Amino acid sequence: MPNPHIKTELPGPKAQALIARDAAVVSPSYPRDYPFAISHGRGTEVWDVDGNEFIDLMCSYGPIVLGHRHPAVETAALRQMADGDCFNAPSRRWVELAERLVALTPFADWAAFAKDGSDVCTWAVAVAREHTG
Repeated sequence: MPNPHIKTELPGPKAQALIARDAAVVSPSYPRDYPFAISHGRGTEVWDVDGNEFIDLMCSYGPIVLGHRHPAVETAALRQMADGDCFNAPSRRWVELAERLVALTPFADWAAFAKDGSDVCTWAVAVAREHTG
């Protein structure tokens, strides 16, 4: 008996079109064997662009603890968006998060935020150079 949550062959026609577009703009070294393109998620489920429903066994990076679109997270995000959603300088929330992380981590005296791995690697090299002279 077929899965009642799968409406099309995988990948479906809309997913195939997005996967083909993705292959044209993303590094060719990235594997392209995924069978769908995600449209949206709620709780532990995700839906693809063709309307197929899946249990999110990969945990989609961020929602691993509370699931997709958890009401408390949605409320907090909307509250923050009212203040602004993307700053390039420290804000009240930035300082609050740094203090919280330091309080939760017994060996941490401070916290730093970076926008990408390159920043972090550059800082690590600078710290190593300073330490070793």
